[in-house]
Amino acid sequence: MKKSMRKILEWQILFVILVLLALFGVQRNWVDILNAVFLFLSFVFVYKDMKILSHVFNVLLLPYIFLHSYCRALSLLLGLFVDFRMVLYILYFAGMLVLLIPTIIYDYGSIKKNVLQLAATIWLIISLFLVSFSLVSVNGNQFIVGLSQSNLLLALIFLEYGFLVTTSWGYRFYFNLKVKEVTLKYYLLLLILIGITLWLSLFNTFILSASYWSQAFFNWDFSLINSNESALTKNIWHLRFSALDAGIMEESARYIFLLLLLVMFSKKKGRILYSIICSSAIFSTLHILSFSTTGATVNSVIFKILHAFGFGCLLGIILLFSGKLWLTIGLHIFADYLNYSLISLGYGGSIMDDKISVILFLCIITIIPVVMVVLVLWNKSAKAIINKNINKILNFNHTK
Repeated sequence: MKKSMRKILEWQILFVILVLLALFGVQRNWVDILNAVFLFLSFVFVYKDMKILSHVFNVLLLPYIFLHSYCRALSLLLGLFVDFRMVLYILYFAGMLVLLIPTIIYDYGSIKKNVLQLAATIWLIISLFLVSFSLVSVNGNQFIVGLSQSNLLLALIFLEYGFLVTTSWGYRFYFNLKVKEVTLKYYLLLLILIGITLWLSLFNTFILSASYWSQAFFNWDFSLINSNESALTKNIWHLRFSALDAGIMEESARYIFLLLLLVMFSKKKGRILYSIICSSAIFSTLHILSFSTTGATVNSVIFKILHAFGFGCLLGIILLFSGKLWLTIGLHIFADYLNYSLISLGYGGSIMDDKISVILFLCIITIIPVVMVVLVLWNKSAKAIINKNINKILNFNHTK
């Protein structure tokens, strides 16, 4: 399969070079010429079968150049052929989803060392984040606008990446791993974990509107939650797609991070705990990319990083204990949908104006998840189930 993908990749590189030259002819952006030169070098490396050099070069450059060039080309066509917009929208959305398949299989799938697989995955996340997925010429249809302005395409591309690379590396990508021979205690513990996650999601949202701690802990005013009157966006589709993209993207990444870290820590006694902590730390640190968003400050970015860590630990243990990626995606979507649906009055609380309260809030959303992770792993039957799930995910070949 990799041989056929290599041929497809060669033709794809040549085609994108032509696209870049056409874009340069219209817009006179010399970056297009630079990218075309990079792609020409990539073509030479692939054509000459210079495996190591081509894989490194392609992993570093192809995702960004391919997606960014395609997005710009479709934006240009949308402005020129107004009567064919719907066809071009479909071409854009479908094309983005298949564009990286050859390089994912041929380049990313060829990486052998776990640490390099992890590094390549992190770099892909950064590359995808740097690409603009919004079509500037899109207007009118709220569904199209919402889909374009969200990062749902980015999330679906990464979900696709997760399936393709894990199978290429010899592992399993389970969306719904069936856990067998479980008892009532298993379901009770899973319900407790889900309940705590739901409570943390509500606590995280209503702390913004609370003037008293009781309003954050349990006395919630659900009239402040209305997706049609969201303070963040007036496009309901944008809100829905944004909640979806965060859940799909981040939980797919968590799956890959956990998988690779479990292999890397395979000889460590506490490999499960180390893997959960490190995977959450990696993804929470990636929130430093939020600096590129409008109005971002050092304090706001640090807050996001600390905030994401604890929630990530909790979702990590749920993923390994349940074996169900759809469950963690769903819980993540719920948390984001709730937060995005807060109306303007929902940001009128006073608790978060106090630095001590902010520190206490961060302690709560960090300590509770970490304690739950430790308690679950301390339970022998729960840990045994987790180890069985890990063996299935790793396909038995990398587990010792």
